[in-house]
Amino acid sequence: MPKMEKDQPTPDYLTRIATIRYNPAARAFEAAVALHDAGEVFTYPVSLRAPMDADYETVTRSLAEMACRHHARGRTEFRAQRREQLLDHVPPKVQAATSALWDRLLNRAA
Repeated sequence: MPKMEKDQPTPDYLTRIATIRYNPAARAFEAAVALHDAGEVFTYPVSLRAPMDADYETVTRSLAEMACRHHARGRTEFRAQRREQLLDHVPPKVQAATSALWDRLLNRAA
């Protein structure tokens, strides 16, 4: 796992943000950001304090960068981890349907 100094840029990882929610009580955007690194998927919950009308591109980029920084620093206290090959035996259509179902369930739970 790469180590970062304070002034170093954030490493690039393939990231995925399923849903971004705005929490008015915290005045922050919240998301679970999944990033792919060395054949594994790591998911980090991140929160960005910003006004509700903040630019969407800026918010998504900032949330992804926050997750990448957590990952690069080795912060494991709030991270989920799974191997990408874990579901190789499952047909792609089933994987896509399962992911879509989880996304729907998690969106409604929040």
